[in-house]
Amino acid sequence: MIGDIARVCILDVPYFADKIYDYYIPIELDGSIREGSLVTVPFGMSNKRMRAVTLEVTDSSGFDDLKPVISVSGAEPLLDGEQMKMCQFLKNRTLCTFGDAVRSVVPSAAIARITEYIEPDPKKVYDPKDRTLPQRSVALLAYLAEHGKTPLYKIALEFGEDTDKYVVPLIRAKYAKRCGEVKESTNIKIEYTVVLAASPEVIRGMIDGTTSPALRSEGQKAALETLLITGDMKETELCKVSGCNKVQISSLEKKGLVERRGEEVTRDPYRETAAAPPEIELSATQEAAYRRLEELYSGEGAVAALLFGVTGSGKTSVIKKMIDRVRADGRGVIMLVPEIALTPQAVAIFRGYYGDSVCVLHSGLSDGERYDAYRRIKDGSSDVVIGTRSAIFAPVKNLGLIVIDEEQEHTYKSDSDPKYSAHEVASFRCGESGAMLILSSATPSVGTFYKAASGKYELVELKERYGGANLPKVKICDMRRESAAGNVSPLSNELLGDLEATVSSGEQAIVFLNRRGYNNAVACMCCGESIKCPNCSVSMTFHTYRTLGETTSDEESGRPGRPGYLVCHYCGHREKVPVTCPSCGKEHFRYVGCGTQRVEEEIKELVPGAAVSRMDTDTTGTKFSHEKILDKFRRGQSNVLLGTQMVAKGHDFPKVTLVGVMGADSSLYTEDYRGAERTFSMLTQVIGRAGRRGGAEGVAVVQTLNPDHDVIREAATQDYRAFYAREIELRRRLVFPPFCDLVVLTLASSDEAMLHAASVKLSERLSELLGGEYSDIRFQAFGPFESPIYKVKNVCRMRIVIKCRVSRRFRELITKLKLEFGKYGGRRLSLSVDINPNSI
Repeated sequence: MIGDIARVCILDVPYFADKIYDYYIPIELDGSIREGSLVTVPFGMSNKRMRAVTLEVTDSSGFDDLKPVISVSGAEPLLDGEQMKMCQFLKNRTLCTFGDAVRSVVPSAAIARITEYIEPDPKKVYDPKDRTLPQRSVALLAYLAEHGKTPLYKIALEFGEDTDKYVVPLIRAKYAKRCGEVKESTNIKIEYTVVLAASPEVIRGMIDGTTSPALRSEGQKAALETLLITGDMKETELCKVSGCNKVQISSLEKKGLVERRGEEVTRDPYRETAAAPPEIELSATQEAAYRRLEELYSGEGAVAALLFGVTGSGKTSVIKKMIDRVRADGRGVIMLVPEIALTPQAVAIFRGYYGDSVCVLHSGLSDGERYDAYRRIKDGSSDVVIGTRSAIFAPVKNLGLIVIDEEQEHTYKSDSDPKYSAHEVASFRCGESGAMLILSSATPSVGTFYKAASGKYELVELKERYGGANLPKVKICDMRRESAAGNVSPLSNELLGDLEATVSSGEQAIVFLNRRGYNNAVACMCCGESIKCPNCSVSMTFHTYRTLGETTSDEESGRPGRPGYLVCHYCGHREKVPVTCPSCGKEHFRYVGCGTQRVEEEIKELVPGAAVSRMDTDTTGTKFSHEKILDKFRRGQSNVLLGTQMVAKGHDFPKVTLVGVMGADSSLYTEDYRGAERTFSMLTQVIGRAGRRGGAEGVAVVQTLNPDHDVIREAATQDYRAFYAREIELRRRLVFPPFCDLVVLTLASSDEAMLHAASVKLSERLSELLGGEYSDIRFQAFGPFESPIYKVKNVCRMRIVIKCRVSRRFRELITKLKLEFGKYGGRRLSLSVDINPNSI
């Protein structure tokens, strides 16, 4: 019998197939499917089992011959009403699929998985005279006849990734059929306690052999002996103490000698992370800022404010008091930080105040840890969420406040589908919940400050450092003079001298260089060509083995006295330095530039007593490596923290009195229009790490090849308003954001001929639409041209850049293009859209 109709969105379909589908609900599932429910449905001509989210349940459909819903996962819907709205917002805003949106909002462990099988039909025998089947399909049929019902992933291992082209003909000809098994989410950790289930006398008799049946397994005897002495014990502990294993304990349970009692355990790697909460006494300036924020919060509806204060002005203390105010109303809080490296500091502070009410979300957590945190937030056990960009989707109950700390950072914008901005999602959620949004920074993005200056955001300012601390003294070091004086080290004599003085006085230093590895590139001295990655159109970086605990012979490394290898920072390809140049065949190489590995080596060699902690992608690949490095530095076990952008912002180390900035102007000369903004922000932030303790004078040494550049000078004095006035006028004249939106259309394919043909076709189709049906849209289009990095992982990319104002009408146009080009090249060609991307 047929019940109601479920209108669903399929999770795993390409963009052109991402639409609403109707399925009838069988009578046995009637009443169990609601809005937000995760269901399994048959999809396509071969009735492939697919997961789908129910958008609504209705009593009618405009279609005939509907297929049935196969099953529903969980007693409760996967998505609640607010999460459904977020998914729809992401789909409309970023032009992603509904499935991509769901995977951003919900952790993967919460979504039931489907294992799909192909099963031969024993009733239909293959006729060798039948020439309608492809040869590979015939081979697959023979494989199924031998192996029977087989998981699709195993077929893919045998016959290649694109199995559908061999499977579908078999299903159409009814030689085989699809079937699937739904595996519900079971990512819940259960900790078992083992207790004795028989009397000590019986157990002693079985161990000694005086009671039948006697135990023969020494492991089982040891386990029972241990339990007789200790009583109840955790299963893992029992195995460790007695030397038995879980199979032996299970055998004892079947014999009725022990019982295993399970208890769910919440995985929380930050359970013990809490600092002693200091009493916060706001200065007069901080109190005034808080009062203004509290007044805005107490008004009607959603509101946004920019908390703008110099580095070390105590913005976190003001935010903490606002969190207290919001929680007093019984409302929840989300606080975003830009880097995983900043999470431990923020968690320690707020766990100290709020205890287990604080939950942490970021990409460094395991699936189980993330799932447990998600469930704690969703059931209301946690009302303060701290995390990186993805934490913006945390299902906080009765949301009252979202804080985006260091709001200018590019990490708040996603580079993969859905390509969302945490700022936009935060604004949407605050609007839906009537909550407050606080954007906090010493160097706000130009777009954010423009909104504050124009009245869209309330500007709340902190103009002085907390506790009487002064801004650091900044020395601008001209590296041209250092080179002319014969200094071949990447460290200036000025910075070396200050490092020696800092280390000898028992203080600490931070050295910033936004380049990891040992040398930037290896180039041929004869033809000048650098050694490029075979998979990507970039030069590879030279790394030494020394800091990774690896060894190799000088002959292997290609560089006598300095063992190492070349690595691509985009695809991870790694190889030894070749003996001869791949371009000209000559043997002489030059090692160009320097990275954090080389600087670490130089500091250790040139600065007596320097204990260096290096923090870059190479040293933070393992779980909690950020925390370990920062904790070591905080405890004084190292006195120099060297690193890339991970060390440049947000950290508060009272003993840091010196900051060194190397290659300060390197980001000024990128092709991106935000080069000046990012350089100013980076310099101001890293300089601001010095001298944050009242009474301790801070010093910053900025090494540059362009000491007279306006951005360098303005950052040295932390004069944001002077920088902003000049930058906003330049953007106004050139019509760059915030005076327009930038949209990048990127075509990607491993087939270069197809890619170039498609990029021309895309450009022509865009011009046709903008000159006809969408002629009301004002725009400027540039391209197609090669992406700045043309090839990554053997996939080539072409792009078109559009200047416009993104509106509903413009999104209609781009949606039309995505639908057309999604079908144009099939799986061999992809078209992605990025609205206001991190770089162009």
